[in-house]
Amino acid sequence: MVRMLEMEWPEIGIRVEAGPLDFNQDFYQYFLENLPVKGIQSHAVVSGKLLYIMNLKLSKFPPRRYMDLKMEDLSLEPVGRISIFITSGKVGSIMVKYGEITEPMSYPTIAQVKTEDIGKLVRAGEVEWESIYRNKQIISVIYRAK
Repeated sequence: MVRMLEMEWPEIGIRVEAGPLDFNQDFYQYFLENLPVKGIQSHAVVSGKLLYIMNLKLSKFPPRRYMDLKMEDLSLEPVGRISIFITSGKVGSIMVKYGEITEPMSYPTIAQVKTEDIGKLVRAGEVEWESIYRNKQIISVIYRAK
């Protein structure tokens, strides 16, 4: 049975699910093994519609070298693509594409938000954009394995 990845933004009452891609599945499983994690949701400044959280403390070391993962250019991938960026050891960042990305950005991708949840993801991205640039509401995101 495939375990799903759940993202929840409790302050705005939105929850979406994602599943693994056909590649980088060991990193998808690795990420699930580090869950749950909670962080402050942030938004890309100039590169487009991209949600991210940085410097997550993970409980386990990655299963293989980050540079050996399959990379995708997020500007070309579908809305809902989830990428992982391992900065050092057991510290990572997660990025989620929720709309157009305006610059080439290649990262390892590990999951895709379910088609039926894309509308909710877009809404979460829009609310986060407003929080970052207008009303300064702090919005958290929780990642869980299901």
